[in-house]
Amino acid sequence: MIFSVPTNYEEFTLLVKVKTDKPEKIRVIFKDRTLPNTIFTNRWKTINGETDFFIRVPVSGANALLLVYNDRIGNVPKDSDKTFEVVEVKKVPLEKKLDVVDLGNPVISAFVEFCTKFCFNAGHLTSGNYVSKPFTYTNKDGKVENSEFKIEYIPTIISQKGQELNTPARISKTSGRIQVSQKKIIPMTIPMRMAIMLHEFSHYYINDDIENESEADLNGLIIYLGLGYPRIEAYEAFTKTFIGTPTETNKKRYDRINHFIENFEKNNMIVYE
Repeated sequence: MIFSVPTNYEEFTLLVKVKTDKPEKIRVIFKDRTLPNTIFTNRWKTINGETDFFIRVPVSGANALLLVYNDRIGNVPKDSDKTFEVVEVKKVPLEKKLDVVDLGNPVISAFVEFCTKFCFNAGHLTSGNYVSKPFTYTNKDGKVENSEFKIEYIPTIISQKGQELNTPARISKTSGRIQVSQKKIIPMTIPMRMAIMLHEFSHYYINDDIENESEADLNGLIIYLGLGYPRIEAYEAFTKTFIGTPTETNKKRYDRINHFIENFEKNNMIVYE
């Protein structure tokens, strides 16, 4: 089942109300109508009765498509699937918590603007060659000191030993230049890309300890959550990153991320030493 949604470059939350008569795994995909690999969310929920999906959309294009279908059956025309009903689809205001985001800091505000454009368009941007000529994107009009950012978009990130790394992005601890793996980023939703990029940004520009991963996790999440991005996509971003390296350290990082997001939702900000 497909719905056309005029998004008009707005920010909003899309409310999708779905009803079933028995437990069914219902998938909801919200994506840009014309741009490839430009997805706002791709999630599912087992529904028995009536349930609301709230899709937070802090950035959008002109028009979008909403796909709602039973995972067991697939995306078929409305009259071909009677296992569920879409009761309502409507846009409601996006809740943000900008009081926790230091947008008065020109470096943070400049990166958020630059990063938002990159993450929205990463699904169709050109990437370079890691060995000979990486393709670099930059906010060339960065007018504030330390606010010119560079993203090297490459097919995949390679170690010094020539091995492909699992990481979707990494940042130079000396220059602040960010390398992004097209292979890892393209399958991600726009919010997942933002969560990853804000983490890398935090290492160099916000952290007290540039090497501290947990500090970068939380500093990036404060910006991400404050801007109104969906919580579920933050979990997905870190899960996909950690799944290739299931270490005890990453488990502790994930537990801390989970605790932080839960308390952010309750308006109870936690500061970790």
